[in-house]
Amino acid sequence: MENKDQQGQQGIVEVVADRIWKFFSSVKLAVVLLIILAVVSVIGTVIQQNQAPEDYLREYSQGTVELFEALGFFDLYHTWWFVLLLLMVTANLTICTLERFPYAWKAMRAPLKTLDEDGYKAALFKKEIMVKGGMEQAELAALKALKGKRYSHLVSKEQGTTSLASQKGAYTRMGVYITHVSIILIFTGALIGSFFGFKGYLNLPEGETSLVVYLRNEPLWDKIMAGFGISKSPVIHDTGAGVPAMPLGFYVRCDDFEVDYYQNAGRPTGMPSEYWSKLSVYDMQQQKVFDKRIRVNDPLSHHGITFYQSSYGTIPNRTGKVVLNVKLKNTPGSGETIIVDPGSSIYVKSIDRTIKALGIGPFGMRDPATGKVQFYQSRNDELINPTVELEVLRGNAPVFRTQVMKVDAGEPVMPENYIIRYVDYWGARYTGLQVNKDPGVWIVYAGFILLCVGPIIAFFGSHRKVWVRIQDRKGQAAVLVGGSSNRNRLAFEREFNSIVENIAK
Repeated sequence: MENKDQQGQQGIVEVVADRIWKFFSSVKLAVVLLIILAVVSVIGTVIQQNQAPEDYLREYSQGTVELFEALGFFDLYHTWWFVLLLLMVTANLTICTLERFPYAWKAMRAPLKTLDEDGYKAALFKKEIMVKGGMEQAELAALKALKGKRYSHLVSKEQGTTSLASQKGAYTRMGVYITHVSIILIFTGALIGSFFGFKGYLNLPEGETSLVVYLRNEPLWDKIMAGFGISKSPVIHDTGAGVPAMPLGFYVRCDDFEVDYYQNAGRPTGMPSEYWSKLSVYDMQQQKVFDKRIRVNDPLSHHGITFYQSSYGTIPNRTGKVVLNVKLKNTPGSGETIIVDPGSSIYVKSIDRTIKALGIGPFGMRDPATGKVQFYQSRNDELINPTVELEVLRGNAPVFRTQVMKVDAGEPVMPENYIIRYVDYWGARYTGLQVNKDPGVWIVYAGFILLCVGPIIAFFGSHRKVWVRIQDRKGQAAVLVGGSSNRNRLAFEREFNSIVENIAK
C-alpha cells in the first residue's frame, strides 16, 4: 500500500510539473507577457518615477495620486507585481529556449550526407551543367569552387559517380538562442538589482561626512527576509528625516565642491557649464581609503556602491569660510593660503598685514571702465561669482579696501607689494549625489553585448548547404548542383549561381 501511495504521489507531481512546463513553454504566453511588459514600460516612462509627493499633486488630482500610489506607479520598477512579471517572462523565455534548442542543436550537429535523386528534386535551387575534361577535372573544379566560398565538404565515390556534400554557417542557427540568452541575462540582472540593490540620494555639505544614504527604494530581499522574520533588514527607518536610510559600511566625505559658469565677455552668465565634487572615502576606523573628483557621468564607486554627481545647492543660513591666496609681487612660488570667516580678520606674517573679510556677496561684477564692483541678486543666492569685500590693516590702522572675486573682468585695488586673490568660499554649499547599488549591472551589460551579437548572427547569417553529383557522359562530366538555405535565400541564390559558374569554367 505504501509503495502504491508513493507511486500515486509521484504521478501527481509529474502531472503538475508537466502542466507547468507546458504553460511556460507556450508561445502565446510569451506574446501576452511581452505585451503586458510593453504597456507597463510605457506607464513607467509617462509617469515620472520617485518624485516628491508635491510634484505629483501638481500634475494629478488627489484621487489620482492615491490610486497611482496604491498601484505602485510612482516606483513601478520595484513593485512586487513588476518583479513577478519579470520572473514570468524570464521563466517563459528560458523554458521556450530549452524546449526548442535540442532540435536546433541536432540540425547543427547533423553529419553531412550526399543526396539521392529525390533529394535533388526537393532542393531549393538546382542546376545541371556539362563540364569538359572528364569527371576528375569536374571534381577538382567543384572542390575549388566550394573551398573558395569557405564550404566544408565530404566526398563520396561510387561506380561511375562522384558525390560531394558541403555546408557552411551551421552554427548561425545559434543566433536566435544567443538573442534569447541575452534577454534572459538582462532580465536576470534586473531581478538581481531589484532584490539586492537600492537607489538613494545624499545631500552632503562641504566638509561633512556621512555613514548612510537615504533610500528611494529598499532592497526587496531585505524586505522579504524581514517580513518572514528570517533576518533583520539593515535599513534604518527611524532616521528623523522621514526617509529610510541605508548604512554604507564606510564613510564618505565632501572635501570640496565647485561650480563653473558659462561666461559672456568675461562675465559669468549664471548658467552652469560644469560642477564637480571632491569626495573622500574612509573605512570604519576613520582611515582614509582614497579620494576622487567626480563630475556628471564620472562617478565614484566603492564596494559596489556608486555615487553620481547630480545636483547642488546653497545651504540656508550657513556661513562659509573665505579662502584667499596672498603672494608677494615679482616673487616665485604659489604664495600663502589663508582662511578667514566673514566679519573676522587674520594676521598674515609674510606681508605684516591684517586682512579683514568685511562681507561676501554671491554674485558680483566689476565694471572694466570704472573698476567699480556691482552686485547682483542671484537666483536663490546661488554663488555664481562670489565677491569678498576686504580691508587691509597695518596694526589697527586701515591701509586700503578692495574687492576680490572668483571671475574678475578687471584688476582689484592692490597698492602695496603683494596680491590677494580669491580662492574659494568653502562650506556654504552641498553636493547632491545620486547613490546606486546594482549587483546585477554586469549581467545586464553582458546581456546587452550578446543582444548586439545574436540578432546580427540570426538576421545576416544562414545555414547553407550545397550538393554536387558528377557522372560521366560520353567523355564529358554531367554535373548536377543542388543547394538550400534556411534564410536569406536571395543572397544564397547569388552565391549558388557563382559556384555553378566557377564549376562550369
